[in-house]
Amino acid sequence: MSNAVKAASTSAVVALVLAAVWLFWPVQLGGATVYVTTHGVSMEPGFSTGDLAVLRPADAYEVGDVVAYHSGTLDTVVMHRIVAVDGDRFVLQGDNNDWLDEDRPTSDELLGRLFRQVPQGGKVLAAIASPWSLTLIGAVVVGLVGTGTARRPKGRHAARPRATGSRAPAALTLPTAFSMPTRAQARQIAVASGAVAILAAGAGAVLLALPSTETQVRSQPVTQEGRYTYAGVAEAGTTYPTGVISTGDPIYTKLADALTVSFEHGVTAPGLDEVEGDLRLDLSVATSDGWTAALGSSPTVPVRDGTATATADLDPTLAAALVGRHNAEIGGNAGSATIVVTPVVAVRGSLQGKPFTAADLDPLAFTMDTMSLRPPAVDAAFTPAGSIPVSVDEVVPRSFTALGVDLPIDAARVVAVAVLLAALLVTAIAGGISHSTSGNAADAFAVRNAARILPVTGLTPGGSVVDVSDAQALRRVAERVDGLVLHHAGPEGQTFAVQDNETTYRFVFPDTAITRTPPPPPPPPVLVSLAAPATSPLPRIA
Repeated sequence: MSNAVKAASTSAVVALVLAAVWLFWPVQLGGATVYVTTHGVSMEPGFSTGDLAVLRPADAYEVGDVVAYHSGTLDTVVMHRIVAVDGDRFVLQGDNNDWLDEDRPTSDELLGRLFRQVPQGGKVLAAIASPWSLTLIGAVVVGLVGTGTARRPKGRHAARPRATGSRAPAALTLPTAFSMPTRAQARQIAVASGAVAILAAGAGAVLLALPSTETQVRSQPVTQEGRYTYAGVAEAGTTYPTGVISTGDPIYTKLADALTVSFEHGVTAPGLDEVEGDLRLDLSVATSDGWTAALGSSPTVPVRDGTATATADLDPTLAAALVGRHNAEIGGNAGSATIVVTPVVAVRGSLQGKPFTAADLDPLAFTMDTMSLRPPAVDAAFTPAGSIPVSVDEVVPRSFTALGVDLPIDAARVVAVAVLLAALLVTAIAGGISHSTSGNAADAFAVRNAARILPVTGLTPGGSVVDVSDAQALRRVAERVDGLVLHHAGPEGQTFAVQDNETTYRFVFPDTAITRTPPPPPPPPVLVSLAAPATSPLPRIA
């Protein structure tokens, strides 16, 4: 293949890779693609828990599109279908839901439209990113890096002639830009940064596969609020200039012609699903000796939109008559008397699917004397309130705690990718420095074992010489005897030797850079005819 064809093929591959990166680069890292691992049943049967949805931004969105947006109500990313358009806002609904989403996002608030669906893709990513899978991948890669060997040149003989004489240590075959110690250290850095890159890639895969949110159980209060009011018609005069009795005014029974008391009750909470029930007011009179009697009840009113207001007629004359009969029967004064307005709350509802029942709130008491009814002097008595704790499942942004610091998952993803890119850059630079520019097997062996290599100007073998089968066998001998590997660049190749007492273990890489001129062929034999003279007798052999 010509260089031009190779360059064109490489450019095409690079272009495809860049296009794929641009298309699928996640929004958490500055891209435009949103990855959602589905959970729940709101989009069944089209989507099941564990599916992976890939969404891309669109110029325009239409009814029927499956889109994702960040729900302010649920504080999480929701993927539902557009079912209607309300002005510049979209109405969304889950395919398996019979209610509409409370949020009405605009087109700018939509994260994207469904581009691809990968059934169970989220679970597959989680499986690939599991600790066992990452450990296996890391072991394989580290094993490949650590055990890779250079090829031996063909045609190596069992024994090599020893180098004689003295010469200065030379480069292994061709000059390189960096010294052997520098390249050996760069190789160690490349291996370490490669391991960091594997860990960062695994961590990034786990973080990308994990949903951006998690479900937590928390106590969500449902707030009950009440408000008492009363009103009446009285004889106009100095006491009541307009002839109207309002909330907070004392009620003089001689002047009051008609009097009503009302109570408004409501429940509120974020994500409140529904509220139903009814409300009424019970009126009673009580004395300080513990006696009490009923004065009647208001009509029961239903709850609508979470609120209800009940109104009852208050009759001070009836209350005074009952107290008088009680005093007459006991033959004395029963003490101070009060008219008590008690709300009877029969309200129930659900919050994010969890049921609750409202409680009764504090009653309102009017103090009675012979001339008037006096309301409470504290304003808070007119606005009783309560709180009902409901345990609900809350979807919150996923976070991690590292060194005592809570790190959101989006920030953790950015950190993992940044570490991955930095480790890959260091691996590439260090690998380039450690790489042999000549591609020579002896050079690669020397760099991988630089910690044991000692260049020498000459080799004097011991009493016996053993030529080992390959360079790795020589390395194992050096490790066994915990000795150095002597290196000598000779005319016939690169010689590496390990001395063990009187035995020298040796391996020679042939110097492929040296071009040897073959010796001239021997001259052809000269044929000489030795014919004897005809007159000479042949010698006789006894």
